[in-house]
Amino acid sequence: MLETSMPAVQPRRPELLWVGSGGWVACDPSLDATEPRRVVAYLECKDDRVYVLWVTGSAGVCEFGSIRDAVDRIAQRLAPVAL
Repeated sequence: MLETSMPAVQPRRPELLWVGSGGWVACDPSLDATEPRRVVAYLECKDDRVYVLWVTGSAGVCEFGSIRDAVDRIAQRLAPVAL
């Protein structure tokens, strides 16, 4: 019997653009720089917390203990939906 395996869905790491004063914009690297949907979230590092304001998808603010945790969550949102 022929075995085939599907590659695991790998989340895309967001591109972070520093905007100053602890602020970052997280962008989807797979989209062109002129594409408005490229911006995924705004991150603010303040008082030992990272606040993520979602720009695409469901709106809202999430709070994380580290920028790594925030970036991991953004990467999960960028992951393609497995069929």
